[in-house]
Amino acid sequence: MPRRIEKEPTEGDYTTIKLPNDLVNSMDKLIGTYGFKSRAEIVKEALRELLTKYKPPLPRFDHFNMGVHGVRITDRQLHRIADIRFSPEGIFCELDESESCGHIEFALTVPEIKEIIRNKRKEGWKLPDI
Repeated sequence: MPRRIEKEPTEGDYTTIKLPNDLVNSMDKLIGTYGFKSRAEIVKEALRELLTKYKPPLPRFDHFNMGVHGVRITDRQLHRIADIRFSPEGIFCELDESESCGHIEFALTVPEIKEIIRNKRKEGWKLPDI
């Protein structure tokens, strides 16, 4: 049997969820303890903890402070900022002291950075062909 598509909740709406009776019985034993006054409070607390535990990790790289002469890349794995410089001679990562690294590879995937590089190549700069 195909799964029914759930309606998107809107502000102020609530959604009914069916739970196995053994879980509900266990929740009922918690009411009046640990400050819980209702099943809903227990479920909300449990879901908040679960969602915090399983929230998707942030991507390793992110970009900010773009300009015609470079971009800054956040590297969450290294807990550092990589400054990528564009010049008429090419592209350079100051963090890795390299013309070819993961920070540059990431930068070259960002549409706004690609556009800057395309425009600079038209001016004769020796930047990667993307």
